[in-house]
Amino acid sequence: MIVAESVGFAGTHTICGILEHLPDFEVMHGSQTWGVTGPEGLTGPGRQSPEDFAAGMVRAAQAGARPVAVHCLFPPAAFKPACDRHGIRYSLLVRDPARQIDSCYAWALGKVLSGDQSGFVAAMQLGLPALNGLGVRATLSNTLFTYAAIHVARYTMLVHATGAPVLRMEELLEDEAQFRAAFDVPGEVPLGHFAEERVHLWSHRKSNPVELVAEPDRAAILERLRIDVEGRPWSVAGIAETLGYAR
Repeated sequence: MIVAESVGFAGTHTICGILEHLPDFEVMHGSQTWGVTGPEGLTGPGRQSPEDFAAGMVRAAQAGARPVAVHCLFPPAAFKPACDRHGIRYSLLVRDPARQIDSCYAWALGKVLSGDQSGFVAAMQLGLPALNGLGVRATLSNTLFTYAAIHVARYTMLVHATGAPVLRMEELLEDEAQFRAAFDVPGEVPLGHFAEERVHLWSHRKSNPVELVAEPDRAAILERLRIDVEGRPWSVAGIAETLGYAR
């Protein structure tokens, strides 16, 4: 039983796409309701508590499945203990922070341009105040990029604070041994991704019209922004180093 927790934008669709076709694997992506995947599992009326979700994984395992949950978005301080109580391995799935932030930016831009009111309000409320004092123009793209940096950093470092081991997306998708170890894939089960059938599902940057707006001032924002996570200010460079990405 495995949870690879992530804020997203870290190859979660691709990883689930590899796992879901393997024998006996039961894979949930972006869900807080065991057995229900997709938006309904995250926001539907049947959404579970971390404890109930973990118990659902246990029942699946008892029925003979190999349960894996990716990108659940439960509060880490509640979900990690629930996983521990039920014998579920809880890890943090990440990507190089600059790339993960850029993917989140493309997703946020797509939501705003599609008329998503809640997404627009959240991005403005979080991103715009943070631009003050950075010496960066208050444009739509800069605001959304700043929002993306804060969104990715805060959840990632909250998961990291639980002591969860770190899984780096780039290594998982290039190293078969690491992928098998991370998700307990038996050695006799073939993984086409590492042979002739590379899996690559979903790209927020390619699927959203980022060319319709000015490019954000990425370098300045990434260098100057400090993100508060439970009273500790983090730089993006500091997060990258902590997660094992050399600069």
